[in-house]
Amino acid sequence: MIESIIIGYPVPEIVLAEDSHRKRSFIVIDGKQRLLTVAGYIDPDGYNYWTRPKLQKLQVRDDLNSLEFHELESNPKYVNELREFQNSSLRCTVITNFTTNNVLYDIFYRLNSGSVPLSTQELRQVLNRGEFANFLISITNEKQPVHDVLKLSGPDKRLKDIEIILRVFAFRMFASDYTGNLKKFLDDKMALITKDWSNFESEISNTYKEFNDTIEYLSTVFGSSSKIGRKVTNNEFESRFNRVIFEVQCFYFMQMDRKELKLTEVFIENFKKLCSEDNEFRTSVESSTKNIESYRTRYSKFQTLLNESFELSIDLNPFN
Repeated sequence: MIESIIIGYPVPEIVLAEDSHRKRSFIVIDGKQRLLTVAGYIDPDGYNYWTRPKLQKLQVRDDLNSLEFHELESNPKYVNELREFQNSSLRCTVITNFTTNNVLYDIFYRLNSGSVPLSTQELRQVLNRGEFANFLISITNEKQPVHDVLKLSGPDKRLKDIEIILRVFAFRMFASDYTGNLKKFLDDKMALITKDWSNFESEISNTYKEFNDTIEYLSTVFGSSSKIGRKVTNNEFESRFNRVIFEVQCFYFMQMDRKELKLTEVFIENFKKLCSEDNEFRTSVESSTKNIESYRTRYSKFQTLLNESFELSIDLNPFN
């Protein structure tokens, strides 16, 4: 993109939405990566976006490869290139007077339907700016237990880690409110917590601690964090992460007194059988999140699994 700007090639437009809650503020609907590319090249300390802020893999102007911005700026040899870069115009469309956030989601999906899908959480974070959004960013800025589960070396640029944590919070605290629309459910609960952060802050902090403790415990039970939230096929744990399995595992183990859970080998064997032999359960973890009956089945069967494996009589299914 930097090369395109310097040589005057067209760059896709930036799409912004006027923030109805803050004057002279805008929400980036499309073009976040392009803006960060430019900002991170000019000011790598202020925008930690480039791993190494040097031009690379330029083809038309390969003579500029390896240059940092301060080198481009200070060398008289590149005065024309610098002038072109600093004075170029990026086309921008600003959306105003939209009535609901659903309009922005619709535009967001349409703009990205032909490219690598962007995370809904990126937009959700912007539409719900505040202390809760800041909290979610702060707890994932450094490597956390959830990153081991997701096989990530650190924070996810598309906020996959944050959306997973938000799902755990939402179902742990409000599962009985779920009606089958996951996006709306997460939108509503993030907005609710954001609006009343002073009352939710302590509960959210405690829930996050429970979440991390649960991952640590499940890592011991399964023998590896890479087996948490995975289906079992042919008696082997799949490598692919399954969000709804992770969700139901966290929901129950976060609420249970783990001092009573001594028969972990029995639990593992029964879990393998549940995944491999129970078609209803397997269907429930492979179907759309819009099927509320799948939630009821999945939670019911996992609850039965826990009761039979650990000789308990828990009754926590929020979908019954």
